[in-house]
Amino acid sequence: MKTKRFFLGFLLLSPLLFFLTKQPVFSAATSVTGRRIVIDPGHGGFDWGSTECAGYPEKQANLDITLKLQALLDADKAEVFLTRTDNETYKSNADRYNFANSVSGEALVSIHLNGSTDHTKNGTLGLYGKKNKDLSFTKILHKYLVQDLVGVPDLGVTNFASGVLLKSDMPASIQEAVFISNEAECRLLTDDTGIRQQQIAQALYDGLIDWFSQDHSDDGPGGGKPDKPNNPGKQK
Repeated sequence: MKTKRFFLGFLLLSPLLFFLTKQPVFSAATSVTGRRIVIDPGHGGFDWGSTECAGYPEKQANLDITLKLQALLDADKAEVFLTRTDNETYKSNADRYNFANSVSGEALVSIHLNGSTDHTKNGTLGLYGKKNKDLSFTKILHKYLVQDLVGVPDLGVTNFASGVLLKSDMPASIQEAVFISNEAECRLLTDDTGIRQQQIAQALYDGLIDWFSQDHSDDGPGGGKPDKPNNPGKQK
């Protein structure tokens, strides 16, 4: 009799157990959830970027980092838009900012790696176009690259007259995360683990989380004239 009662009880409970175990797991919302974020992997097509890291051109590295950043943002249910998704397609600066504007992006991150014929040189550099629109955003992204990429020299933040920055409607920044031409960085980026690319993507993600967690309603107008541009010293 006890066995029969146990069996009947199990039959009654099993639908409830099935319902509880099959419920979807929802990730907690973050500050980027629902935000329209444009990621721009620099170079592409016949524009290889720096080729100082043998067998691993900058255009490929930029795309690899972009896809890892996209995965992090997708997990938070951000709306992510990529200016290119392969290495065969060339995109002009106009293509990039027109695309970003057409999707009503709320932020634009242009991912680059610096290059030099001096393979000992390294550093992380942030570039902005218009002070009112881009400077605060660039500083926040740059802060996390400096913080997360331990040992990489801080080259600061400077103005750069790029159409991607100047003609995009949203806060925009070019981040030259490291020197791909640096011997140590080249080894890290080509060790087939993807760890260095993930570290760079994570730093940019952390910066975006920080940026969107803040109230920017008092930041002033989004436009304004660009500062007198500096030469950021790119050697590509």
